[in-house]
Amino acid sequence: MNPVKRSAPWVLPALLTVIAVVWAVAAIGGILIATAHPAFAYSVAVLYDAVWLYALAQETAHRRQGSSARLPKVIGWVFLPLTVAVLAVHGLLVGDVLAATVGALIPVLAKMTLVMAIDRERTRISPKAQAAIDRTRATTRDRIAVSRAIAQARTDETKAAADIVKHTRRAEAEAVTTVHQALEAHAEIIDRHGVPDWHTDLPALVSDRELEALLAGGVPDDETAGGTGGFALAEAPVPVTPRQSGTPPLEGPQNANLRAVAMLAAELYATDPPPSKRKFREAMREAMNTRGLTGGWEVIDALYDREKALAEDGETP
Repeated sequence: MNPVKRSAPWVLPALLTVIAVVWAVAAIGGILIATAHPAFAYSVAVLYDAVWLYALAQETAHRRQGSSARLPKVIGWVFLPLTVAVLAVHGLLVGDVLAATVGALIPVLAKMTLVMAIDRERTRISPKAQAAIDRTRATTRDRIAVSRAIAQARTDETKAAADIVKHTRRAEAEAVTTVHQALEAHAEIIDRHGVPDWHTDLPALVSDRELEALLAGGVPDDETAGGTGGFALAEAPVPVTPRQSGTPPLEGPQNANLRAVAMLAAELYATDPPPSKRKFREAMREAMNTRGLTGGWEVIDALYDREKALAEDGETP
């Protein structure tokens, strides 16, 4: 079709619409300028006419493709009487009845000619075909929405997995850094404060084996006169309990530790009533830590059994 012939029916509606819009802007701005700033008044008028033009354009587009134009139609028919009323009031305010009448008719003529142009060009189909088209469009929209939702879900899943991997790698890196710093600190401490070889005798420390041998009535092999090796009975064994008077003092830091542990056990057991084994162990360990004494749980249990046996035999401190 010739473009001139095709656009000819739209010339008059377009001209009347432009006149109606300009007249409406002038009328609305003229009415509001009495109570508001001119910039605000005319901006409101422009927005009003912009919404009206948008509704007319949407109605035209829907009618051309044969789809439903319910909302644009409603907006167009609502704005039409409002525009007519505004133009009529503006004409009456300025005292010109002719201007009020002509201004009120312009939007009506623009709407009528626009509807006729739209009806001339719109696709004419049956209601059944229109219903089929609407169903197809609805199904297409649903499929598009589902596809977009699936794509968004996959995107979110990918982002979440990436975040998890990132945080995991960061935590692993921080853990490796912490371990490395700890190893460096440990190595620095070892370099500054050397620890003696544990295979050799440490000063002022006594082994549990030596304490058990001493409690059993023997002395370590390095304390015997004969030096026969292992633990041997002394020729004149001297009990280590603090109950007997005249006990010769033990020599060296190891024997002093043993003697102090034995005396501490006798002191802690000499209560009325005697403590239980659990309380005795707790008190012994706390007192030994406070006094800097050494000895394992086997030694503490042996001392408890010894004190208990002596108490049952009727011996008194």
